[in-house]
Amino acid sequence: MTAAGGARPRVWDLLVAAAARRGAAAVAPEDVCRACAEDLDVDGVALIGVSPRGRQLLATTDPRNRVLEEWHQATGQGPAVAATVDDALVVDEAAEASDPAFAEVAAQAGVGAFAAVPVRVGTVVVGVLTLVRSSPDTFGADTLATAAVFADAAGAVLLDALQHGNGDGAGPPLTAGDTGVADPDQAVVLQAAGMVAVQLGVDVDEARRRLGVYAGERGTTLGEVARAVVSRRLRMGPGSAP
Repeated sequence: MTAAGGARPRVWDLLVAAAARRGAAAVAPEDVCRACAEDLDVDGVALIGVSPRGRQLLATTDPRNRVLEEWHQATGQGPAVAATVDDALVVDEAAEASDPAFAEVAAQAGVGAFAAVPVRVGTVVVGVLTLVRSSPDTFGADTLATAAVFADAAGAVLLDALQHGNGDGAGPPLTAGDTGVADPDQAVVLQAAGMVAVQLGVDVDEARRRLGVYAGERGTTLGEVARAVVSRRLRMGPGSAP
């Protein structure tokens, strides 16, 4: 494992590689989950979108994540709900379960340890990344730090998933309006800013500023640059970022 700052470029490379294995040009929620599960060596990872309309399971690598998310949705409580409401990491292990009802459903599902990491776009929580382990082993600090980097990367692709309903959860697709995005162009810009934030190790506001400077120096629009980033025709880096 590496420190969070150093992990950002490596994590994004893992996501791009996961998408490439599917033959896809763009990273999807399933790529985030698969790459995270493989890199952290956990038994299951899920990505859930959260908006004023509710929660939506977008992708999962293990049915146990689905069982636990269905419980969260049915009850409106539990560690994955707390992670989004409080905007904070929540770890729930069998030996020290904070919620007896959740502990019971987790035990029935064969889950010994569970972690929920908020997924943000800027300062807004738009989802949660959940990790499960069969054994009651403690999640190490390095594992949780890297999971947070995967959650940051998930924020870069989650708006696109919400916009187009690319998840595998039930119910109607969530829309850009659910996350306060005024239109599809703004959604693309926000997605690109999230991706550039991961690539450069900066916050989303700074990434958006750099996209704007890049566009201005080349006499093009912010939307065109954003679409180039999202489609992988442009990757911001030391040689390209102002």
